[in-house]
Amino acid sequence: MSTLSLPSEPTDGGLVGSRWTVSAATLAAIAVAGAMVTSSIVFSEPAVADVLMAAVIVGLPMLGVVRFGNAAILNFVLWLVLVALSLAACSVSTAFSTALTHQVVTLFLALGAFVLAGYISADPEPRFRLVMVCYVVACLVASLAALAGYFQIVPGMNELFTNYGRARGTFKDPNVLGAALAPAVIFLAWVALRGPLRHVLLAAAASLPLVLALLLSFSRGAWASVALSLVLVGWLALVTTRRAEDFRRLIAVAALGMVALVVAIGGALQVDAVASLFQERASFDQSYDAGPEGRFGGQAKAVALILENPFGIGTHTFRNTYHEEEAHNVYLSQFLNAGWVGGLAYVISVLGTLAAGFYALRRRSRLQGPLIIATAAFAGLVFEGFVVDTDHWRHFFVFMALIWGLVDAEGASAGRGGPSS
Repeated sequence: MSTLSLPSEPTDGGLVGSRWTVSAATLAAIAVAGAMVTSSIVFSEPAVADVLMAAVIVGLPMLGVVRFGNAAILNFVLWLVLVALSLAACSVSTAFSTALTHQVVTLFLALGAFVLAGYISADPEPRFRLVMVCYVVACLVASLAALAGYFQIVPGMNELFTNYGRARGTFKDPNVLGAALAPAVIFLAWVALRGPLRHVLLAAAASLPLVLALLLSFSRGAWASVALSLVLVGWLALVTTRRAEDFRRLIAVAALGMVALVVAIGGALQVDAVASLFQERASFDQSYDAGPEGRFGGQAKAVALILENPFGIGTHTFRNTYHEEEAHNVYLSQFLNAGWVGGLAYVISVLGTLAAGFYALRRRSRLQGPLIIATAAFAGLVFEGFVVDTDHWRHFFVFMALIWGLVDAEGASAGRGGPSS
């Protein structure tokens, strides 16, 4: 293992010196942990997490702590195709400068996912735990800020941490807060299902602020996302277990979780503002969804434009020329931005990543649990892409990278005939 050696202060009048060393793995872990812990603090862009992720992108390959496998390489190539075609389509965009910036950011996020996947692949179990624990810490920070602002626990924080009566925490948008919290809830649910008993109470305690902030984000897409992911986690926990104890714990956790959710919703609804907004958001008949200028009308326009423009119309052209906002469907947006080939590259990468995760987790090994967590969480984000543009969500790329890295590590382990459990 490579190390960084630094001299310490001389002792004995400078006659005797000593050295201390920091391993490359430790430096890499510090960089990754910093990027994950700050990933929820996004008041402006570029955020602190982006600067730290840039250090990860540059530093980890230099430290020699990455190993790139087929899943990461093939998917990164697909993202390069998508970005290249999107950049070409920028030439016809009605907002060339912002369109160009958008695609440069996409390339940065994809490159970060590629390097993170290589980092996970090289030593999957401890590095997956590192990423997930730091990610949960980041979500707790965002959740506590959201609750402090929403309930005005800290004077003057309501406007900073809420938006139009919805909790947004340290994110710029309530929908992103809700979507970002969902994978953390999935990880804690898995800990409650399969983790050591001493960790169950800790997972339950950490889940409370996350779930409450998720509810108060009033993001219907995030609610659906976490529900889908939880169902997947429960189902996968059931079909992959061989022990009666695991089955009993699944029943107990599901029952207690439902009771806690009902209590949390019931308590929140005692606040008139919460009850009013909850009733409004729970309805599927929203004024901004219906009509030709609503969300669904915009998606119908997007489909028509895609069929008429095989090379795309350029990033941001849709919202500037044809509709008041983006299509609220990341798959349609990618076809608009990059044409048929670029849009297909995006779909192949996203759905292929999901399929690879499900395929790899069938093997009973030490990576089965991490694969279930990452795949179930990513499935919720993939589903949410049908109702919102997820193409620049940092956590989307993090969980895509986790699957790439875990799949490559599982493939390498299977090829070596590694031990299973």
